[in-house]
Amino acid sequence: MHNRRFVGVAVTTLALMGTGGVANTAHAQYVAELTPFFTSYYAVGKLAEANSVKERQYAAPGGGARLTFWVTPSVGIEAAGSFVWSGTQFTSSDPTVTGGVSLPGNIITASGRVLFRPSRTNLYLLAGGGMVKKGGDTWDFANITKKTAIAGVVGFGARANVTPQFALSVLVEGNFYKSNPDGDGTAYDSKLQSDIYVSIGVPIGLGRR
Repeated sequence: MHNRRFVGVAVTTLALMGTGGVANTAHAQYVAELTPFFTSYYAVGKLAEANSVKERQYAAPGGGARLTFWVTPSVGIEAAGSFVWSGTQFTSSDPTVTGGVSLPGNIITASGRVLFRPSRTNLYLLAGGGMVKKGGDTWDFANITKKTAIAGVVGFGARANVTPQFALSVLVEGNFYKSNPDGDGTAYDSKLQSDIYVSIGVPIGLGRR
């Protein structure tokens, strides 16, 4: 429920920013910005399915930071990292099979990306690559040998000044990577995993133009 409320606030804020509902004065005045953020994580697909039992990463909160350098007012490069408290949940459509069991875990991401911000708009796009690393009790088994994967990252967001001294950045991004936790084992199949992150952060300017 908390994650759903957060996403609702984030999407509403993003819509207001994108349509100019929030003031955006001189948003390219900084050469660099550090943006601590709170994020909400969602996995699009399941990890595995066998005998009516499905395993999924469950939705969870997290946090992180982005460091952005604006090469020009429209083009930037960025390094980002995040940590979310997402483990896995086992559910079953068969009433005779025990389901609803969850195990704690976490997901760490790190990426580098390129940003493009069209002139006279609050919106921006990003694309890049990085890594996804899973850990915690749910992955602490001898047969789990592939906890880290290379990921592609794409996203869109908005950054706007609420006041001359305070700004908000809302970002929706997707991480796409090959998931096969047990390698050559049979418990998991190799498949494309899609993770969605919805984040709200506060940019801190580090250097004026």
